[in-house]
Amino acid sequence: MLKKTFLYQKHKELGAKFTEFGGWDMPVQYSSIIEEHNTVRNTAGIFDTSHMGTFIISGNNAKKFLDYVTVSDISSLPLYKAKYSMLLNDNGGIKDDIIVYKFENCYMMVVNAGNLDKDFIWLNEHKMKDVEIKNISKEICMMAVQGPKAPQLVASLVEDEILSMKYFTAKDVKFKGQAKEASFSKIARTGYTGEDGFEIFISNKYAEYIWSKIIELGAKPCGLGCRDTLRLEACMPLWGHEISEETNPIDTGFIKTVFLNKDFIGKQAIEKNKNTPSKKLVAFICQNGIARSHDEVYMNNEKIGYVTSGSFSPTFKKAIGMALIDVSINETLSIQVKVHNNLRNITIVPKPFYKRAKTK
Repeated sequence: MLKKTFLYQKHKELGAKFTEFGGWDMPVQYSSIIEEHNTVRNTAGIFDTSHMGTFIISGNNAKKFLDYVTVSDISSLPLYKAKYSMLLNDNGGIKDDIIVYKFENCYMMVVNAGNLDKDFIWLNEHKMKDVEIKNISKEICMMAVQGPKAPQLVASLVEDEILSMKYFTAKDVKFKGQAKEASFSKIARTGYTGEDGFEIFISNKYAEYIWSKIIELGAKPCGLGCRDTLRLEACMPLWGHEISEETNPIDTGFIKTVFLNKDFIGKQAIEKNKNTPSKKLVAFICQNGIARSHDEVYMNNEKIGYVTSGSFSPTFKKAIGMALIDVSINETLSIQVKVHNNLRNITIVPKPFYKRAKTK
């Protein structure tokens, strides 16, 4: 049976269409994917992201533990900062990509929905003395409010000053109308759309109120359909597509996330291959067709890789995608992708397709 988020009934009331994702019954769209996509690019959209996993990690050895199980230098992470990182297996394969946030008495780790249970088990298998790992995923809701107008919208609901927060920072906050008694209430200036905005982590008790209030203030409810097209335009990876346990940070272009001046799981494999990648992750535009995940990529009738993600871009009105291809390939030469048994020409372009203009 598929899992349902705490806000599932709210989505039904809004007329959402649902799809299975990572074991969850999630809204894929409310109106249309293109309409929701364009709303996020131009104004503000709100996503229920409660299918993601949230762990609280504390204890005297929390820093040492996180340094060992992630590829990042968590020990030097400043208070109220966030860091994109990865969990690797012994062979250097990517078990999951995560974000770690540092708060006063703990760290918060957000993991992918389909990996929630296996990540929690794996972290506990490597847990050190004086480390506590708590899975609070069922106790809270996660929401992402994204788009040019998202910051002002969220700020109008929060008692604290948040507009000065920098990208990849976090904060403990109190929402207006939220009772004074202690409850889980945090925000982060992070997201998965290429736009500005906030991610909200809130106790279930207040989730429906905040969800409804944000929509009342003008944010459009958005589903996983446009979340995928938005992240693809920004060339953000999706686990199980661009990254997986069969790929590593070297081949997929994420070696900069790896801090080699410490010990961590998978380090030996990364050090052995760090200067000899076998693959490279590229972005492309497809002519006369939309390439999809797993479509094969060819040069001179020889297979050189496969598409990791592909879709129609609502922003650029073109068929775009990402592919993992042999590292030796000259990207300026003629390359094709097989779409429904027909070879279609593709053009390799710089990543990302979309990058928002920075606000002053």
